[in-house]
Amino acid sequence: MSLTKPNTPGIALAPAPTSSRPPVPAARRSELLAPARRFAARITNEWAPLLAWQVSRSGRVGLIGIGLTAASAVFLFSTHLQVVDESAALRTQLSQARANVPKLAPVASEAAQALRHLPARGDMPALLGVLLAQADNAKLALDTGKYDMALSKAGDITRYNVTFPVIGPYPQVRQFIDAVLVALPAVSITELNIERKTIVDGQVEARLRLTFYTRSAP
Repeated sequence: MSLTKPNTPGIALAPAPTSSRPPVPAARRSELLAPARRFAARITNEWAPLLAWQVSRSGRVGLIGIGLTAASAVFLFSTHLQVVDESAALRTQLSQARANVPKLAPVASEAAQALRHLPARGDMPALLGVLLAQADNAKLALDTGKYDMALSKAGDITRYNVTFPVIGPYPQVRQFIDAVLVALPAVSITELNIERKTIVDGQVEARLRLTFYTRSAP
């Protein structure tokens, strides 16, 4: 008994997919690359020899000039342009600040209001009386002192700088300073030096300078 292979139809392989874009002919590619090749040939055949000849002819002085030119170009792109940008930014900020000048009017009115709350220049003797009263409350004696007067640039504020020594126990000196700042809001401490002769000494020597702010107008 012999077996025979049944006849089966052959299976045809499908052709490989090809790109839908037709290939660019070699002549077309050569035509597209022709300008770039001409430019490269011109650099190689004309500009490069000319540049080399100019450099060789100029010698050391020419090389120095080329170096300075290159350095100037580096400075231009690295520093000068940055400075130009910063100057433009500053001009923009200045313009914005000028535009906001009307908004500063409330600040000026607040300054005028604060000036009106200062004691008058003629009240200075009464202010010194308050200072001596606070020293008495702290059981301290203010025997000596000196003062000087100064006007502000606008002339609307008169400052009295009063300097005097204070000797006594530290708690009393501290009480006196705190009480003066509370009782006289228009007074500030511009200088304060405290010394103790020995560690066990209960007395301290303080040099105090106060500034009284008064309005020049009555």
